Amino acid sequence: MSILIQKSFGEIDIEFNKNSVSKFYQKGASKALLPNNYREYEELVLINTSGGITSGDEYLYKLNLNNSKISISTQAAEKIYSGLGKCANLKIDINIAKSDILWLPQEIILFNNCNFARKINLNLDIFSNLVMCETTIFGRTSMQETVEKGYFSDLWKINLDEKILHAEAINFSGEIKEFITNKTNLNDKYAVNTILIIGKEFIKKAELLDINKYENKNVKIAISQWDNKILIRSIGNNSYYLKFAIVKILTYFLGDNLPNVWNS
Repeated sequence: MSILIQKSFGEIDIEFNKNSVSKFYQKGASKALLPNNYREYEELVLINTSGGITSGDEYLYKLNLNNSKISISTQAAEKIYSGLGKCANLKIDINIAKSDILWLPQEIILFNNCNFARKINLNLDIFSNLVMCETTIFGRTSMQETVEKGYFSDLWKINLDEKILHAEAINFSGEIKEFITNKTNLNDKYAVNTILIIGKEFIKKAELLDINKYENKNVKIAISQWDNKILIRSIGNNSYYLKFAIVKILTYFLGDNLPNVWNS
C-alpha cells in the first residue's frame, strides 16, 4: 500500500510603494510580518510556519519595491531536512525600482541527506541600491551534526536595468563532505557567507573598509570590487564565529539598520 506523505507549500506576494504596502498576499506555511521600528528602513520579516523544508515542499516569494527603503529578513534560520524523491524548491523573485533593499535572511542550515533547490532572481534599476547577505551552514557543529551526502542547488541571477550583472551557481549532489573537507574548497570550514553590494549608496563606504580587522583564526574573509559591485566572501569554522564577523561588517555598511531578528 502506497502512503501519501504530506508536503508543505507557501507563497508570498508583497508590493511596497513609497514605503507603504500596496499588495499583501500570503498562502500556506509562508507568512510575513511588518514590525514597527524607528529606523530608516521599513522591515519585512518572512516566516515559514512549517518549521523547516524537506523533499517535495514548494515555496514561492514574489516581492516588488517601488520608491521604498525596505529591510527583508527571516524570523529564524531555514532548516533543510533530509528527504527522498523530488527535491524541495524555493523560488524568490524580487523587482526593485528607485528603491534601496537590504536582503538579510538568517542562515540556511543543511542537514545530512538534504534535498533542496533554490533560485533567486533579482532585478533592479540604476537608481536602486542593494545589500544582499546569504549564509549557508553545513551542519551545526555545536550539535555534532555532519553533512555527509545530499543534494543542494543554489542559483542566483541579479540583473541591473535588464542586463545580467552578477550570477552564482552552487550544485552539490552526492558526497557533499568531500567538498567541505577538500583543502581547495572549504578546507573543513562549515559556515559560508556572501555579501553582495550594488549601488553608489553603499559602494562609496567600501573605500575605507579594512577587511582584515574582521578576520581571526576562525574566520577568513576576502573582498573584491569590479563592475560597480562589491563581493565579500567569508568562511568560518562554525556559524557562531562567522555570524559574529558578518554582523560587524554589516554594521559598518548599515549602521543601526540591522533588523531586530538578527539580535534575537
